Amino acid sequence: MVPARRDVLPETVILALIAMADLIYTALALATGTGREGNPLMRTVLAAGGPIALIATKAILVGAPLAVAEWARAWYPRLVVRALRVAICAYVLTWLLGTALLNRPQ
Repeated sequence: MVPARRDVLPETVILALIAMADLIYTALALATGTGREGNPLMRTVLAAGGPIALIATKAILVGAPLAVAEWARAWYPRLVVRALRVAICAYVLTWLLGTALLNRPQ
């Protein structure tokens, strides 16, 4: 028996796109010298392994939880949607506040 086709949740796509926008924004800021990586973990990864390590780490740290969420929604669909919505809000808020604090005039 073939399982029913399941599309990826819009919340999963939105969260992945936000993470990609964050990565692109960070890469542009680093390349132009107008910004720095605000996440201490990612800053360490960048210093130790360069941009490729940053991209790979970001992909794993965002992609793995999203894959787990998509897997878990077969059993907990409402919980997964709510958790992803909270994650979207938390990511955007953290990103905006972090960017504002890192780039404020000294």
